[in-house]
Formats: sequence, structure tokens, C-alpha cells
Amino acid sequence: MFQVNDMVLYGTNGVCKVVDIDERDCGGRMVEYYILKPIYALNSTVFVPLKNEKLTSKMRYVLTKEEIDEKIRSISKEHEAWMDDERERKEHFKDMVSRADTFELIQLIKMLLEHREKVMERGKKLHVADERMLQEAEKMICDEFSYVLGIPKEEVPSYITSSMRENVH
Repeated sequence: MFQVNDMVLYGTNGVCKVVDIDERDCGGRMVEYYILKPIYALNSTVFVPLKNEKLTSKMRYVLTKEEIDEKIRSISKEHEAWMDDERERKEHFKDMVSRADTFELIQLIKMLLEHREKVMERGKKLHVADERMLQEAEKMICDEFSYVLGIPKEEVPSYITSSMRENVH
């Protein structure tokens, strides 16, 4: 169970602080909620019912620097094949993003960037849905990595790229 002041990652909301655990009236019955404040969307508040396993499963503690570096090291050894079926690919990517698993998100970003490079060589653009997934995955990774590493979000992609290069040599 998470505690007040814990820093968590919550799905596509990014890094959030658990600011309270409170009961609220929900249709005539009292429901206990985690109350989260996304650190990069200060005007937002997210309510996550404690007893809703589907929603609470999207919450996890933010990674440490060591865990981030380990995820990056392991991704450089993995390679997932591109799916040509657009509908199947879109569903697969949506699942990856919804799980908010750092390893999968980095893998997704790497795969989409490599594919974007290939299609650009042929004078084409990345499919709109793929571009959207890339932006969503990058936002999630950049939010967490920026917070944990204490670097600006814009520097996160180069941090990942240089860390992956170090592991190849």
C-alpha cells in the first residue's frame, strides 16, 4: 500500500505525489481513494480508488537511478520485431503504454525511432498512430527520468542514447 508523500508513476499521468488517502462519497457509499498530484501538471488531481485493482495496478513507485540505468542496459540487448498489421500494432503499442512498464516503453521508443528512420529514408513519414504512441511513450519516460535523474526533460533522450551506446562497447 502506498503512503502519503510517496512518489509514484501513475499510467499516462506521469510522476505523481500521493498527497492524501481519503474517503469520499461515491453514489451513497464511502470509497477510499489515493489522491495524487501530478508533478508536471500542478492544476491536476487524480483520484484512484484503493479497492480498484485495475486502477491501482497502474501505480508504481518511481524508479531509482540505478534501476533506470539497468533498464537501459538491458534494452540494448533486446529487439522486438516490427508488426506490419496496423491494427494489431496499434493495439500492441496501446497495451505497452497502458502498462507503463519502463522496459517496454524504452523498447517501444527504440523500435519506433528505428522504424521512423527507415521510412524517412524512403521519403515517407511515420504513421500518425505510431507517431502518437511515440510521443506518449517519450512523455512518460521523460517525466520519470527527468524527475529521478534531476535533468531537464529535453536531455532524457540523449541520456538514454548515450547510455545505450556505452553498453554496446
